[in-house]
Amino acid sequence: MKRSFDLTSSSTNTVTLPSKRQASLAGFLKPKNDSTIRSPRKVKSDHVSGIGKEDKPIILEDDDEDEVSKQEQEEEELKSISIIDKGKAKAIDTKSTDDDLVEPWPPSGIDHPYHKPPTKDYNHPIVIPPINDELKPIHFNLNPKVIYNPITDLDLVYYKNFIDKNLSSKKIMDFLLDNLPWYRVKYKVRGIDINTPRFTTVFGKDSTQTPWSGYQKCKPRAIPEILERLMRKVEQVTNSQFNFCLVNYYSTGEDSISYHSDSESFLGLNPTIASLTLGYSRDFLLRHVNYKNHPKTGKSVNTEKFNLEDGDMILMKGKTQHEWQHSIPKRSKAKGRINITFRKGIVKYATENYYNYNVGKGNLHKWNREKQLMEEVDSSDGGVKT
Repeated sequence: MKRSFDLTSSSTNTVTLPSKRQASLAGFLKPKNDSTIRSPRKVKSDHVSGIGKEDKPIILEDDDEDEVSKQEQEEEELKSISIIDKGKAKAIDTKSTDDDLVEPWPPSGIDHPYHKPPTKDYNHPIVIPPINDELKPIHFNLNPKVIYNPITDLDLVYYKNFIDKNLSSKKIMDFLLDNLPWYRVKYKVRGIDINTPRFTTVFGKDSTQTPWSGYQKCKPRAIPEILERLMRKVEQVTNSQFNFCLVNYYSTGEDSISYHSDSESFLGLNPTIASLTLGYSRDFLLRHVNYKNHPKTGKSVNTEKFNLEDGDMILMKGKTQHEWQHSIPKRSKAKGRINITFRKGIVKYATENYYNYNVGKGNLHKWNREKQLMEEVDSSDGGVKT
C-alpha cells in the first residue's frame, strides 16, 4: 500500500519520508553492503493544514496485507488515530516567538534535568557572546505533523520551517558558526583510527546530582544563551525536557553520519530527541533495524527519507530509537548545514560519552567568515581525559 503525504509548504517541493555502542561512535561505523537493501521510497503527503484546522496524524501503512488482514489493519489504524488525537482539538498556532520565555530557567522548585551551572559561561573555552539585538526575537512556525506507524514503531513529529527561514534561521546559523568552538574529533575503535566526518561541539550535563566540577574525565560546559533559548522553545512546544545540546556542522556534501540509533541506556527507556536543521538541505534516512524481514509481518520494511530543509525540525520519540536507525548520507555539491539535537542524559556516563566523542582531546576550530572555512586555532583545548 502506498504511503503518500506532502510535508512541504509548497506543492512544488516533494518530501520523502524517511552495536550497541555510544551514539556518537555508532554513527561512524558503516553498515555492511547488501544488494538486497531497498532504495528509499518517495512519498507525498497532505498539504500542511491551515490555522484553526484540525491536524490529523499521518498513519504509515506497511505493505503487509498478506500477513495482516485488511480488517485488522483498519482496526489498528483507528486505534492509533484515537490515541494520538486524544485531547487534541486544534492545530497549534502557526506563528510564535521566544518572547514568551520570561520565567527563570532552569525553573526553580521543579525537577528539571538541566541543573543550573555555576556561571553562564562555565568551562567555555572561548567567549560566546550573548544574543544580539539582530537575533531578537527568534521567530518560529508551529504546525506539527504526527507520523506514526503502530506496526514498525516509527513515532515522529515533523515541524516544517520550525525556525522561520525568512526571519531567523540564517541569522542563527551565522551566529553559531562565528561564535561556537568546533572540533574534528579523532579516536580509536578496536585499534582503528576514526576521524569524525563533520565538525562537532556539545554543551550541557546529565541530570544526576553530580556537581559541575565533579567530573574527572571531562569538563561539562554550560549551554550558551542562544542554544538555551532554542532548547526552551522546543521544550515548550513538544512538552519535553532536555539537558544536552549537540551541534554538528556538515561543511560539504562529503561530511556525513552513518546509520546509527541513539538507544543507549544513559538516555532512558524511550528517549525523545529533537533534531533541528539550519542551512543547506540534506537527506535524512530512517531504516528499520529489521528492514529485511520485520518480525511482525515477515516482510521487508521500506527505508524512509526526509529532505530536511533550512529551519525544519524532527522530533523522534517512543520506540523510534530502538526500532529504527538514522543517517545523513554524503551528497555531492551540498553546502554547509548545522544540525542541533536536544537530548536528556540521566546518568553520569552520558556526560563523559558526549564530551569524549564531540570534543575529545582538542583540535579546537573557529569559523573564518572571510575564507568561509574552519581553521584550527588550538590543538590542545578539549580537556577530555582517557
